[in-house]
Amino acid sequence: MAAACAADAPDAYTTKQPQLSSAASTTTAAPITATANEREVVSPDDEVPEAVEAPSAASSATDPDDLSTDEVVSPYRGTPAEMSVWFAPRLALKVDNAPAAHPQEGLQEADVVFEELVEGGLTRFLAIFHSQVPEFVGPIRSGRSSDIPLLMPFDGAFFGWSGSNWAFRRLLKTVAINDVGVYQNPAQYWRKSDRPSPSNLWARSTQLLQQFEVETPFSEQLWPFQKPEDRQAREGRKVEGVQIDWGLTDVAFRWSDSQKTWKRFQNGEHHLAITDEGEEEQITAENVVIQFTKYVLTNEVDGNGARIPLAQLSEGSGTAWILKNGEITEGRWVKPNITVHTQFVDETGEAVPMTPGATWVLLAPRDSATIIATDG
Repeated sequence: MAAACAADAPDAYTTKQPQLSSAASTTTAAPITATANEREVVSPDDEVPEAVEAPSAASSATDPDDLSTDEVVSPYRGTPAEMSVWFAPRLALKVDNAPAAHPQEGLQEADVVFEELVEGGLTRFLAIFHSQVPEFVGPIRSGRSSDIPLLMPFDGAFFGWSGSNWAFRRLLKTVAINDVGVYQNPAQYWRKSDRPSPSNLWARSTQLLQQFEVETPFSEQLWPFQKPEDRQAREGRKVEGVQIDWGLTDVAFRWSDSQKTWKRFQNGEHHLAITDEGEEEQITAENVVIQFTKYVLTNEVDGNGARIPLAQLSEGSGTAWILKNGEITEGRWVKPNITVHTQFVDETGEAVPMTPGATWVLLAPRDSATIIATDG
């Protein structure tokens, strides 16, 4: 398994000094940058400005004491919730998406899923569980340095992964993220006998959180959410969906008007996931975001000799497509620094409100995505 999860170069990044514990205070780190030995593979469609301003209507921290019982929603999902969810622990799990990993288990319960390019034209998921946590999630695979800019804004989150990337393990110790990977908590992981290795490592996700009694920082709302009375308003143009060519992985999300959700397809097939009840169902999302991302190739290779890509996500801005309610808004993504969540804005700079529900963010290389137009 270690051969298939080659480490990133240990000197490839600049990070802050290690912290001894996670805290609710702001964490500061320098951007993760490519070294001179890395080769650019995808150029951004826009130059990254020297200083990036936050969007004018970006969501800010909400004081839960100011909310009435009727107003409380999940900070990551935007659906009605108990007040306690704002202080619930955040669990991030790295999930495999190789052909042998299908169907995955637990993905449908994630509030937010990031899809990123890894070696060989494949992808992996960073799934964020907060408002609901399934009993089991898998297959679990190794992390990549591209995960750090995604994880850092979830200050104090618990991160579960296969742990075989040694350089990444050292890097993870320098940020305010709780490592609950297999090397730290082997009892909470097991290998399924009916799946081929390495796509057979599963996590006991609820038990991962239950064993820790820590004070969880208040969760800031990721982005604004639409109110029920606003969901019929036209904000973009109608589309059937979007398609992304990752290399060896072809992904599409298509709108289902009857179910009011985007259905996921992979390599021409329904992309299925296993529920807690053991049933297989197609993966869906209320929101799909295509965040066009610059990748560089590191000098590290996997067990097959493929060079490992690194996503440039620490800070900057670029083109984004936001799909919701059967429509697409062509806007931009904005990330002022590595410690804050990326915001998605329209052409006027206003933050685009998401539809309450699950959000999938695809960190797609430039020119890899195509809009699927509606008939007529």
